[in-house]
Amino acid sequence: MSATKRPSGSARPLASAAAGLTGNVVGDMLQRLFHSTSATGRALRLAGLTAGVTGSYVGYMAQRMFLGVEGRDTKRRATHAKTGHRIRDELQLLRGPVMKVGQALSLHTDLVPEEMLAELTKLQMEAPGMHPSLALAQFRASVGRSPEQVFKRFDAEPFAAASLGQVHRAVMRDGTCAAVKIQYPGIRAAIESDFRWIRNVTLPAQASGHLPKAALDEMESQIVAETDYVREADHIEFFRTSLKPLDFVVVPDVYRDCSTDRVLTMSVVAGQHLDAFLAKHPSQRLRDIVGSRLLELFYFQVLILKVLHADPHWGNYLFNDDGTIGLVDFGCVKQLGSEFIGRLRKSFLYPGRTDSPDFRRIVQEQFGSPGKKLSSVSQRAVADFAERFYRKVYPPDLKDADRAFDFSDPGFLRDFLRAAGKLARAKGSTTEYIFLVRAEIGLYTTLHRLKARVHTSAIVRRLLAESRKEDGSS
Repeated sequence: MSATKRPSGSARPLASAAAGLTGNVVGDMLQRLFHSTSATGRALRLAGLTAGVTGSYVGYMAQRMFLGVEGRDTKRRATHAKTGHRIRDELQLLRGPVMKVGQALSLHTDLVPEEMLAELTKLQMEAPGMHPSLALAQFRASVGRSPEQVFKRFDAEPFAAASLGQVHRAVMRDGTCAAVKIQYPGIRAAIESDFRWIRNVTLPAQASGHLPKAALDEMESQIVAETDYVREADHIEFFRTSLKPLDFVVVPDVYRDCSTDRVLTMSVVAGQHLDAFLAKHPSQRLRDIVGSRLLELFYFQVLILKVLHADPHWGNYLFNDDGTIGLVDFGCVKQLGSEFIGRLRKSFLYPGRTDSPDFRRIVQEQFGSPGKKLSSVSQRAVADFAERFYRKVYPPDLKDADRAFDFSDPGFLRDFLRAAGKLARAKGSTTEYIFLVRAEIGLYTTLHRLKARVHTSAIVRRLLAESRKEDGSS
């Protein structure tokens, strides 16, 4: 591994985001926002959403018995679309972790109905922005100057808004185009509120051991860390340097003089989001190139950098006609320890039998606790995972090393989620895998949408050899 400085976690103080706000419009906006981010307000909205969604499907089930086959299909599709629209509207208003749940659901093209998916996908980039007065006040309170004093031009209306903040176009004093990310006020309190709600509704899963408290702690700490934009700036600079060996990846520059812990100013990265890219009907060759590069980018991070860009939704990747890939939004970055990667290496492309003592030892090292033997149920779940998914997608035999896997087949996604579900039910997953699996789901879903054909084993085999060489291991 290169000697590149790894991301740090520094932060800067922030004055009150509401300082200097005047006028009834802004006051109404603040009141609405603070209500939606209070513990009681958010819990009530989530409870209302749950009841509303349940009611929609109960109504559909009551009506379907009086409809013919065609009428049932029409009503079912309309119910999916209406429900998706309602979920999207509520999660956009609430933002924070619950909106991230919606973004995660939008990746599950194999599970979520098409009509609902069309609505949830809008969560990737189309959350409603703050009122311009509030955005300007947020910037001024954090930077100490107004955008007009900092930039040659600043667009008060955002061009992208997501779960924790929104992004504005700007022009630097020297004429350079920039993207300015401004954090929503009260978002840290919203995260605490959401996780209190999540912990309460998942008590049965926690009690059974299927959702360890440590896993929830890990998720909450990572999302809280995403609110520190100084930390994110460190991540961007780390990846900008460390990904240079992959000349097809473009990472933005950070303008530190115009950034704080809640305002982040970056250079603009060219490219189109996945839907726009696919709408141009790229050739199979281009889709294969992009797919191969996405897979290489994933395993280069895991095996070489041991640091993973772990927010895989489609809004964070930009695609170009020359096959280059823009990578944006570095809030969620997961450090992977050397011991963890060492254990992963032993299982990648494992050529032996999955019922052998050697494989059971590898599984025990990966998923077991020190001094505690992994149950036979968990052992079988991991072996099933290897057989049903990994050996199909990544053939371990050298004679199959140059064989391309066709990701257009939806069966592999079903196999992945089915096997992962069995593993979770067997309590065979660990907190270390939470963000790795999250990024992996995003990768496979994107490859499926691209209908890419990728030489998976050849890419992984090459990077495995490179990582062992860098670490001096066999």
